[in-house]
Amino acid sequence: MMKSFRRRFILLNISLVGVVLLTALVMSGAIISGNVYSELENSMSNVLKPWRADTPEVKKSSETQTDDTPKEKKDKAPEKPDEKKENDSQKKDNAVIRSASDKKREHNDNITTIFYYKKDKKTSVLSSETVFDSDPDELVSAIIGQDKDFGEIVRYNIIYYREESSSVVKIAVCDRSYVGSRLFRIFLILALAYVLSMLVLLLISMRLARFAERPLRRSIEMECKFVADVSHDLKTPITVIMANNSILKANGSALVSDNMQWIESTDRASEDMMQLIDNMLTMSEADTHPGRITCAPVSLTSAVEGCILQFESVAYEKNVELNEEIGEGLTVSASEGYLKRICSSLIDNALKYEPEGGRVTVKAYSRKHKVIFSVHNLNSRIPPEDLPHIFDRFYRGDKARTGSAGHGLGLPIIKQMASVCGADTEAVSNETDGTVFTVMFRRA
Repeated sequence: MMKSFRRRFILLNISLVGVVLLTALVMSGAIISGNVYSELENSMSNVLKPWRADTPEVKKSSETQTDDTPKEKKDKAPEKPDEKKENDSQKKDNAVIRSASDKKREHNDNITTIFYYKKDKKTSVLSSETVFDSDPDELVSAIIGQDKDFGEIVRYNIIYYREESSSVVKIAVCDRSYVGSRLFRIFLILALAYVLSMLVLLLISMRLARFAERPLRRSIEMECKFVADVSHDLKTPITVIMANNSILKANGSALVSDNMQWIESTDRASEDMMQLIDNMLTMSEADTHPGRITCAPVSLTSAVEGCILQFESVAYEKNVELNEEIGEGLTVSASEGYLKRICSSLIDNALKYEPEGGRVTVKAYSRKHKVIFSVHNLNSRIPPEDLPHIFDRFYRGDKARTGSAGHGLGLPIIKQMASVCGADTEAVSNETDGTVFTVMFRRA
């Protein structure tokens, strides 16, 4: 059963955390992808920066070239070019533009710059190397036909960025495989991070599963022990009843007075069995339906005084001094029935355990926001090895201390009822001061 629980725990833990982690990585990947494309768009925009002015770039380049010519050639008036000279001049200017571009910015081998002159309907590739194999005119035509200034064209396997003015369309082109390789490296890193995280999570989950199964294992062990203890405690009275009935059957002709001892034995066994069942029902009610118990302001002073009056005769018969130190007007938030049972059970428990000639002191007083009820056995002590377990169900330690049989449910029931009332229960015992049971109620 524990192995099955561990497997389910590990599977559920890995599944939930794995889904959350995968979602986070997918979102991170989407953000990183967007950043990569934004970065590429900025890079393409920066490539086109040298030609952002409205005046033609050719004019800027021509002025740069003119500064290198002799002074006497500057003073000469330019001749009017014919159509052939215009074409030669345009080719020459394109070469000058490429030279100026290389000097003004770092060359990016992954981006190709293209100019399309609207007036002449001519295309100029300004980069020394191209990242596409298609015809430039066809590619430019496809890019100009796109609705967006930045995007992809799958057919040509390129990513483009364009800027358009009245005379020229400036275009930067990048191979999609360049971005694809970057994204592949990023997603590979994310995938490796996910796998490593899941492996670490698996190891952690295996450790956590062993830690988480401890309460379940303890609960199962307590359940098995509970069944065994109940079976043992019920078996004794049932055995007595069956034995007595067998004797009565065998002496069917005898008078009732002659069989009175067997009848009384059957009564005692039946009462013992009823007490056990009643205790179990009380614990079950407190465990499974604590919400049904209504807590209201109740006078602790009246409840304790009534219980002490009830047990004065018991203390007198056992020759135990019963002292009381009860504060006036102490009111707590609790169930009246549970409160009376807690007080009477602790006083009865103290008188039962206190040896003859001993002393039991019952106190009720206020401390800060709590109201304290305590029962002190002066000469009764709980061994240190038993003290941590006295509130465990069916635990019966130091049986020689009382000399009487019990089911080991008295103190657990007291603690459970106190818990339902919102009170805390503790026990302290040592050789010097004896044993003190304390219940700390909430002030009403």
